[in-house]
Amino acid sequence: MGIQEQYRSEAASLLSSGEVKLVIGFGAGSTADRRRPLFARTGEEANRFVLDASCIANLSTYLLTEGLLSDGKKVGIFLKPDGIRSINILIAEAQLKPDQVVILGYAIENGQLTALEGRSVADFNGVNEKIRSLALPPAVQQDIERLEAMSPVERFQFWQDQFSKCIKCYACRQACPMCYCRRCIVDVNQPQWVNTSSHTLGNFEWNIVRAFHLAGRCAACGACDRACPVNIPLRLINARMGREVREAFDYFAGESTDQKPVLASFSKDDPETFIL
Repeated sequence: MGIQEQYRSEAASLLSSGEVKLVIGFGAGSTADRRRPLFARTGEEANRFVLDASCIANLSTYLLTEGLLSDGKKVGIFLKPDGIRSINILIAEAQLKPDQVVILGYAIENGQLTALEGRSVADFNGVNEKIRSLALPPAVQQDIERLEAMSPVERFQFWQDQFSKCIKCYACRQACPMCYCRRCIVDVNQPQWVNTSSHTLGNFEWNIVRAFHLAGRCAACGACDRACPVNIPLRLINARMGREVREAFDYFAGESTDQKPVLASFSKDDPETFIL
């Protein structure tokens, strides 16, 4: 039995037994190489799940749908390591309860699909090489290295050119599981913190503020990149912020559900070397 058939059967069993009320997975997309979210509530619907190397989206964002988990019932969900990291972050930030999520975990390595052992959040809590892996697509890694080789002036020009394309559609915000605020700063107009017009200043404000908002919280899933209609490489700036947090605080976002948010946790013993 292949992984797809195994997970279809497992999802159908979870639904038929009543252990979960819903399983969130993937179905066929509009083209042969695209997949779209599929929400199954019966064993029969679970037979429509697709699981292959094209299932790259981070589905954890759907768990934050208002009212979905308010009844206390469990939900099953197909997740790659970046999605599991997202779950751990959301639990650490008190947005999810671990006993309400059943994880159907899988990994995609060199185009090959492998199943991840464990189904509860606790099974993936703590140091886990599959979850800790920061493997990025080769093209993305090359772009990061190219940016690192630039001078500060060249990098600033690069991001100025990229952000100039932003049309303020906020698709990156909608796709990101870490953007769960009921009211985003860009929706506040009294006072208006971020200019809503699509021009240089407003675009810089939005993208830089969001990058800082994700520092120490990004699961490196690339949902923002894929959602952006003008192809701004947002995961590059998020990857850089993640590296800064790891080097400064030895903090790996999403490693466990017990982590305190790195930039929202303080101690009287914290070093204050930044104070001049």
